[in-house]
Amino acid sequence: MATYSQQLKDLVLDGTCATLELTPEWTQGRAAYGGWQAALALQAMRTVAGDAPLRSLQVNFIAPVPVGKVTARAELLRRGKSVTQVEARIGVDGAVAFNAVGIFGAARPSVVEQQAVCPAALLAGAERTQATYNAAQMPVFLQNFQVCWGGGGVPYSGTAHGDAQVYLRMRDDVIASDAHLVCLADANYPSALTRLSAPVPMSSINWTLEFAAPLTDADRAGWFRFDLSMLAARDGYAWENAAIWSESGHLVAMSRQCVAVFG
Repeated sequence: MATYSQQLKDLVLDGTCATLELTPEWTQGRAAYGGWQAALALQAMRTVAGDAPLRSLQVNFIAPVPVGKVTARAELLRRGKSVTQVEARIGVDGAVAFNAVGIFGAARPSVVEQQAVCPAALLAGAERTQATYNAAQMPVFLQNFQVCWGGGGVPYSGTAHGDAQVYLRMRDDVIASDAHLVCLADANYPSALTRLSAPVPMSSINWTLEFAAPLTDADRAGWFRFDLSMLAARDGYAWENAAIWSESGHLVAMSRQCVAVFG
């Protein structure tokens, strides 16, 4: 199985388009894994935004994206003095299946600065349990990642809350770019799973990823801790947050999504 870095060697950039082959090991059910789609969209956005730091990525999962060649097309929305906004879309059979807006912002001086403080880990390293990939119980894309449970609610345990700590990293790969980080950041399980006692279908509707600080070299090869919480759930939808920390205690990104729960 090729790593994500190896797969990116086949990325084709043409104008403001980015095309990559979606292989079965990057699917979730009948569709492309969401982080893979978002990372491809970011590659297209880079053809417009250049190297400016990515500050926010706002994603809508509209329809399934099937296996095969997938193309993301980027369009400039606005370029200001320091902030550039770019939209990218993925189409299937002539209809939009995915769209995202990336906000890229150059650094500028400000008197407002606050360093995030990493909360204590729920479990020490020796107490954490690394998950073994199980094709019968896990989505296919998860074989590309290593997952370690770090405390709190476990999926299908019927807990009274959706709070948990989960550690993730790419299998046999490092976070070499912001596209790698986007691909990784959607791999954590929805907090709503901990409230259930048996599997039911779920689907992400939208996803926002805010980037707190650029990665350091020390951050890239280690585990990333996801502090998960479910803020609310009603009428078959759940709203979830995750703070993503590097092993060195840096707040890397903040994730928020709305998940449809079919049960």
